[in-house]
Amino acid sequence: MTTQLSKRNLIRGYRSWLRNQTNAVQIDEQLLTNSRTARASQRLFQASAILNALTPVLLIGIMSVSVMAQGPSGGSIFGGDDQTLGNGVREVIKWGRNLLFLLGIGGLMWAAVNYMTEKNWTKQALGGVFCFAFGAVASLAYSFSQGNAVNLDTDLGN
Repeated sequence: MTTQLSKRNLIRGYRSWLRNQTNAVQIDEQLLTNSRTARASQRLFQASAILNALTPVLLIGIMSVSVMAQGPSGGSIFGGDDQTLGNGVREVIKWGRNLLFLLGIGGLMWAAVNYMTEKNWTKQALGGVFCFAFGAVASLAYSFSQGNAVNLDTDLGN
């Protein structure tokens, strides 16, 4: 009986703390009565305070599910295959390389649109070029991780 009361008091305390956190968002009352956007933004701020308070619980829940997903026998993290980690790193590098090339294309397209509309376009163009450059480095790392040699033509086609 006493443990139920202490749990109930703990839950009440947590609820009051959460209520105080969500009520900490103060917006002018006249603005709240006249603006639908202000009311919606107040609700979004309150929802973010609740999500921020529940983040540790959600993180623990997600981590426990991922740990239990290893198998009913409590198997090892990599499933007994010593190549799993290397294959995972190779896949991450491959996806990162592809993403960087796509971001480079998107950055250059954005720069072209800004250039045509007479807006500042240099940052988008530089971002696109940097994405292509980092994508080339990631492609080189992926080629090395596959065990392929990269031949460099030093005679310039002669």
